[in-house]
This record gives sequence, C-alpha cells and structure tokens, in this order.
Amino acid sequence: MKYCFNCNHVTAGEPLFCNSCGRSYAVKLCPRLHVNPRNSEACSQCGSRELSTPQPKVPIGLRFLTFLLTLLPGIVLMALAFGFIVAILSRPDMLVLLALMTLALAVLVWMWMQVPLSVRKVIYWLVRRKRKDDRSQR
Repeated sequence: MKYCFNCNHVTAGEPLFCNSCGRSYAVKLCPRLHVNPRNSEACSQCGSRELSTPQPKVPIGLRFLTFLLTLLPGIVLMALAFGFIVAILSRPDMLVLLALMTLALAVLVWMWMQVPLSVRKVIYWLVRRKRKDDRSQR
C-alpha cells in the first residue's frame, strides 16, 4: 500500500501512480514507465520529455511517522494478545471464558457449514454487490 501525500489517499498494492490524483510516487515516469529521478527533465532510457508529475516531497520525519503508524495496528494487536495470555495464565476462571468463546465460534462455523452451498453463494453475491454499490457512491 502506498499513501499519496498530494491527495491523502491510499492505493493498495505496489502502484506506480496514485489512483485518485494520478501523480507518481517520488519518481518521474515516462510514457513507457521508465523510472527517472525526481529532478530529471527527460527520460534517461528513451529520451522522452513527457514525464509524470511526482507527489510533493515529504520530510523525513513525516515519512518515519507514517512508517510507525503502519506498525501501530500490529503492535496493538500483539499487546492485546499478550495481555490476554497473561490474564488467562494468572486467572484460571478466564480459561472457562476462553473455552466458552471457542465453543461459540465453533458452533457458529458449524451452523454456517450447514447452510446449503447455493444459499451461501447468494449471500456472498449480495455482500459483494453491496460493497460495489458502496464504492460507486463515493
């Protein structure tokens, strides 16, 4: 995922351009998609003068901050898991709660597996259609 500092949108994958504003990420690209430095005037490989507009330069501190923010969800999840494990080990009655939660999840999965495949496909189709409708309204 890449974050565009020009329009403040996130593009999934490893894109060359922002899907929202069309700017390239930190480099200039020619029509043949040759990568060139930000300050170049012509493509170093094919000589084309038609280069993309890169997003604005970003200070190092802001880059570091965005990197830390990408790590934050994983750190929070690990802290919660560690706290949950410590709670289970320090209080045996928490084991009963864990067992009940696991049993409830197993029952829900079993119930879902009992739904006929054709009905599940219809549900998947409805959810997918709703997501597409939500995206098209943005």
